[in-house]
Amino acid sequence: MNKELLGIYLNDHLAGAMAGTELARRISRTHPELRVLADDVESDRRELLDVMRSFDVEPRPHKAAIGWLTEKAGRLKLNGRLLGRSPLSDVLELETLRMGIEGKAAMWRALRTLPGADAERFERLLRRAEGQADLVDQHRLRITPGAFNAPHTSGVDVERTFTVASSPEGVVEYLRDFSRTEQWDPGTVTCTRLDEGPVEVGSRWRNVSTFLGRKTELVYELTRDDPQGLQFVGRNDTATATDDISITAGPAPGTTKIAYHAHLEFNGLAKLGAPVAKLALEKLGNDTEKSLIRVLGDVR
Repeated sequence: MNKELLGIYLNDHLAGAMAGTELARRISRTHPELRVLADDVESDRRELLDVMRSFDVEPRPHKAAIGWLTEKAGRLKLNGRLLGRSPLSDVLELETLRMGIEGKAAMWRALRTLPGADAERFERLLRRAEGQADLVDQHRLRITPGAFNAPHTSGVDVERTFTVASSPEGVVEYLRDFSRTEQWDPGTVTCTRLDEGPVEVGSRWRNVSTFLGRKTELVYELTRDDPQGLQFVGRNDTATATDDISITAGPAPGTTKIAYHAHLEFNGLAKLGAPVAKLALEKLGNDTEKSLIRVLGDVR
């Protein structure tokens, strides 16, 4: 067997596996019901590394880096928005993931034919890939009608994913009280509860923040509150801000993985400031991530 050609083949697929893993993780942040799929895609990448070892093929780090960069570049696709995501983003990303899974299935079929191959293992991996493809198709076809019937909107998005040294229950309990943004949101000047009683869906806060050198006041409402995540929506005359916070158990006991997605939608003439706001929101996203890690615990 020509090990050089086999190495090229497997490393090319490893680059695709890296891109697929990154894409599946990003999709799962928007669609939490696909988190199991993202875990399976990551598991397949590890299986491929193990298969490469069994064939005495060395992974080439630059190939994996190309896969990572390919996924990041894929975010620049035309989706009908100059900045941020659109309903079409979900459809395009799922179609891209579906094609990647097809390529992975083709690889398992090819490897199954090699002399000395573990046919039972590759058959199992092939069946899993086919199941993944079916799941992606079902989800894609379910959301497609809504994507093409969605109203036209414009806005900017920022996403961050990181791990903290606190339990998921502790993170939810801390973050659900939006008045604590004074402790972790670098832009917040004051945040005051407008109602009384237990914090629950419908609770409201007046938040005064500095953004682009000016003070901005929004009234935020808790619109989602469950063990898997929180959502806060803030409104004023010129903008609507939506903070989606997905919360899952981290890789080690007592840790939590936080996926933070901020969307800022402008009204009227304020839309003209979207490009500048995007840059400011990116920096704010970096600062917010650092602050939350400081408050909730750094994973060393």
